[in-house]
Amino acid sequence: MDPSEIWLRRWHDVRPGATSRAFLRGKPSTYEWLADHARPGDRVLDLACGDGALLSLLRSYGIQSAVGIDMSEGELAAARARLGQEAILVQGRAQALPFEDSSFDLVTCHLALMLMRPVEEVLAEVRRVLRPGGTFAAVVGGRIAAPTEDAWTMLVRRLREEPFEGPSIGDPRTYGEEGLRELLQPFVNVRIEPIHVDLSGTPDEVLALFRETYDVTRMVPARVSVLEEALRADWQALLRPDGMLPCSMGVRRITAATEAFR
Repeated sequence: MDPSEIWLRRWHDVRPGATSRAFLRGKPSTYEWLADHARPGDRVLDLACGDGALLSLLRSYGIQSAVGIDMSEGELAAARARLGQEAILVQGRAQALPFEDSSFDLVTCHLALMLMRPVEEVLAEVRRVLRPGGTFAAVVGGRIAAPTEDAWTMLVRRLREEPFEGPSIGDPRTYGEEGLRELLQPFVNVRIEPIHVDLSGTPDEVLALFRETYDVTRMVPARVSVLEEALRADWQALLRPDGMLPCSMGVRRITAATEAFR
């Protein structure tokens, strides 16, 4: 197993649900966008399902044949608590999916593809388990400039000045459209759409987002409180009269299909 996978698995074992705590309140909803690709009767696989937030939404849409896979037992325990023991949850790696060929109509992945490597192996497995003409829908993080400066752009600028510890994570190609198109060449009907997800909140709420990022865990511990105080000072000029901070995160929404006949 890649050292970054070991690091990520431990991180999620300790902090299950971090992604859903941030993005369930995001607008537009990245979870709803993924769930909207499912049709009644579809067999759905959610890669890196985390605490089951998307699986729960799929269930509310009437999708009964949905399976979640994640390498973190902590996340899967949280998913079982959310969904109940009848949920089909599998511990495993996206690079070696324990499913038969053409098992699913739809494969989804919420903010995890860019963390996986070798990402080519993941995408080959996605193609293998999708039926001919099946759909892959994913949301990936991206280096997408905000239209105006907000709390997150200030945070990113501060983070660039910090030393980090631990292994490098993911594949840089997944953070840009050119790299994604290169990786997705074996698929057809590829669409990539950059959007900004509104995560605005009070300074405390935005700092809570920061505290559950990979970056803060990789910082020198003594620097975290120093950085938070600097951010609170930076953000004063952005505070709205209602005490809210504008905050958005750039992501890319991806859809791709397998060839109808292969």
